[in-house]
Amino acid sequence: MATVIQDVLGYFPGEAHALAASSSLSAAAGYHGEDRVSALPDTLLRNILSRLPAKDAARTASLASRWRHIWRSTPLVLRDADVPRAAVARVLASHPGPFRAVTLARCRFAYHERMLAQWPRLLASKGVDDLVLVNNASDPSADTLPLPADVFRCASLQRLFLGFWTLPDTAGLRRGADVFPLLRELSLFATTITDGDDLDYMLACSPALQTLALIFNQTPDRVHLRSKSLRCVLLWLSMVEEGVVVVDAPLLERLILFDCPAGSGEEEGQVKVKIFCAPKLRVLGYLDPRVHQLQIGDKVIKPNARPSPSTMVPGVKVLALKINLGVSKEVKMMTSFLACFPNVEKLHIESVVADDGPAGQQHPSKVWKEVCRVDCLKSHVKKVLLHQFRGDQGELDFIKFIGRSALQLQALLVVLTPEDYASPDKVNELMRKLRDHSGVPWACKYGFLLVVGPKLPSVWKWNFRKASDLAEDDPFAS
Repeated sequence: MATVIQDVLGYFPGEAHALAASSSLSAAAGYHGEDRVSALPDTLLRNILSRLPAKDAARTASLASRWRHIWRSTPLVLRDADVPRAAVARVLASHPGPFRAVTLARCRFAYHERMLAQWPRLLASKGVDDLVLVNNASDPSADTLPLPADVFRCASLQRLFLGFWTLPDTAGLRRGADVFPLLRELSLFATTITDGDDLDYMLACSPALQTLALIFNQTPDRVHLRSKSLRCVLLWLSMVEEGVVVVDAPLLERLILFDCPAGSGEEEGQVKVKIFCAPKLRVLGYLDPRVHQLQIGDKVIKPNARPSPSTMVPGVKVLALKINLGVSKEVKMMTSFLACFPNVEKLHIESVVADDGPAGQQHPSKVWKEVCRVDCLKSHVKKVLLHQFRGDQGELDFIKFIGRSALQLQALLVVLTPEDYASPDKVNELMRKLRDHSGVPWACKYGFLLVVGPKLPSVWKWNFRKASDLAEDDPFAS
């Protein structure tokens, strides 16, 4: 299961602690073997031990009685990848806690019911700041195990990553803000949430929660965001049949929807994305008119809809859309989406290939002449990135449209596909197309067009980490 998580995210949670723990220091010049470490104060020694793998930290207890005391009073980093399973049990039982970080991802708990019952209970009683708990099932498609209720007694948790579990029925669990009073990050990977009320429970019991990530999930059917602390929500390869509703999230800064399958909106196959209260929302995407049905307040956004103050989210500065630029309905929906976010400064468009054939298409040039001009393009957009450029007519007309409309444009970046970028002949062909079709006067004075290749062959894996990092201004930048 650790491999599946690694493949989907491009990294494994808890590896930052592993990297810190595996770092080594070279001996300083002039060092002759004298014991300088023992002269350090206990506080600094505890800090050093807390950055070592648990097995190495435990060995220091054999040095002297002072080191035994220091080891037992040091918050440890414990990863079951670093020690045998029996050693995990010994460390959890013998160390008084608290634990700085614990990663348990190698155990097939279905065959070790005693460990499943005992380990979360020990962590709850001794305290843990950062917990990665993955059920390493032999068959990922099999029914997942119920998450031990003792996890909900770990009140010291600040970060929690759960993989391949089923959340228990929360109706009988203790409620209140003291369940997870310190929890700041919650990630649920392939974790079954049978009822949307259970997710509501997690949010209500986490008054300090800033980041919520639902990854590779097919449940719950609905995600209702009510939180006074949430700043970042990610739905990553997750299906939410009934949609995502931002009910009341006054601090929410970013809402990331990545490759979420279609659901069941009012129009067949669409997932509802409703925004009621998100005054600080700054980053939003990827919205896809084939997949998402956008609703602002009480109004569903339709093609060529005229904007009004009640259908605008003025705080959004970075917007990402997936559009087939040769399909008339999608182009019109794109302009309707843009009208809802009048202060967008950076616009990402991922060009996608139509799968509905000629029936959904119209002559691209005619479509672009019909679409209305958008206020954010005229007055705010400074940078546009057109991803997955293949040289289609709709893409070329989009570039002309941006050139004619974006008065404040500073840069238009055309990002080639990895396959095209790897072929010099294809690159030259696309450059010729751009030269032949982009020769129109631009509305801006100093903007430029730049053709670039993708930085990574599989950017989306890397972007999960960026998407959840609030220090990153633009999680969609490749």
